[in-house]
Order: sequence, then C-alpha cells, then structure tokens
Amino acid sequence: MELKVRELALKVQKFHDDLAAHFDLWQRSLEQPLPSYPVRNIENLGDQMNSLARQLGTLRSYIETLTQTTMMAAAGQTWDAYDSAVSNDVAIRKGSSIEAILPQLQQMLGKLDSLNPDSDCSEDFSPQRKSPQTVSYNIHGAHSRVNIQSEDHSSNVVSFFDQRVFSDIRNAIDRGLPDNSERNAILSKLGDLEKAVNTGDFLSKYQEFISTVANHMTIILPFIPALTQMLGR
Repeated sequence: MELKVRELALKVQKFHDDLAAHFDLWQRSLEQPLPSYPVRNIENLGDQMNSLARQLGTLRSYIETLTQTTMMAAAGQTWDAYDSAVSNDVAIRKGSSIEAILPQLQQMLGKLDSLNPDSDCSEDFSPQRKSPQTVSYNIHGAHSRVNIQSEDHSSNVVSFFDQRVFSDIRNAIDRGLPDNSERNAILSKLGDLEKAVNTGDFLSKYQEFISTVANHMTIILPFIPALTQMLGR
C-alpha cells in the first residue's frame, strides 16, 4: 500500500530521531582514543539497531528516490551509508555514515514539506535522480597506502591523498552549485580547511566547512569518510 506524503514524512522524522538517539548512545559506548566497536551498552545498542533496520526496510525505496546517492567510498572501499549506520559496522565507517545521513534526512523532510501532504507517494513524486555515484581514492606505488582503520605515518602518501580529496571536493562543488556568493563562501571555507590539515585548527575549520555546506550535504556525502580520517590524525 502506497504511503501518503504526510505518513512518509512522519516515518522519516522518526527514523532521523531514532538514529540520532542511537548515535548519541553509540558514541558514549566506544572506548577512546582509537575506537573500533562499542564496549558498553551492547544490548541497548542491539535493540536500537534492530528497530532502525526494520524502519530502513520500510523507507529504503523512498530514500533512494529522494536522494542522489546512499553510497560512500574511501581508500578502495565502498559501502552503503544506511546499511552501515544501522549495523554494528567499524567505528570509522559507521560514525562517518551517520554524520552524513542525519542532514540528508533533514533535506528529505524539506522536500516532503514542499509536496501535498495528502498525495500518494510514487516513484515520480520527486525530481529524477542522477545516477548514484561514489568516490574512491586509489593510491598506487611501492610505498603508497591509505588506511581507514589504522594510522599511516607516510607523509608523502598523506600529502598526495589530501590533495586528491580536496581537488575532488572542489570539482564536485563547482559542478553541483551555481556560480554565486554561496558557492564562493563554501569554496573559501574548503580552502581554509585544506590549509589546516595536520594542524590543531583542523577540527574547528572542519566544523565551519560543514556548517557552511550543510544545505548541500548530498554533494560532499561521498567525501565525509576521507575528511573524518584526517580528523583522527
């Protein structure tokens, strides 16, 4: 049975709120400073993940219609952000996925707000999506390696990787946004973030960049894991 727009909005809102609550408990359950999996609240987290997985089963087709992509990739690995978010995935991937999904769900709610709440949802109730895309960072060479779950001390690899990441983000913003003051402001914050790599200012510059680009998170969604990796240095 097809959902009404009003009904879908309520389900998306509940999924968002439940995921945010799960994220909060999950973060408090990790063992610092280099967490991989939760070490506390295992039963409660399991119950939350089961509920979220059931909700995702109901919402999956609508999410794929309303979003540009649900895929994320880095360091030769590709994954579905939603599957990672509702499962017991490794921390670096799950955390990045949830951070990207929460604002994306808000954008979905914004799209639904613009529709007739009493109309039926259907495959054509939103603009045609672009083909799903992912972004991968494959580095070659005798000493080249990029690790998501472990630390890499090779400065030449870090430099090459960082340059590639920021170049690809810049290109995505150029393609995805019109040439106006908003795009210029986002690119300016991106430039500040790039200059702060491997410095104590990176976290604050990252937060400023994410705040500036918040209305266009689908554009930078595939790059979140790479930026999050830089936060851990």
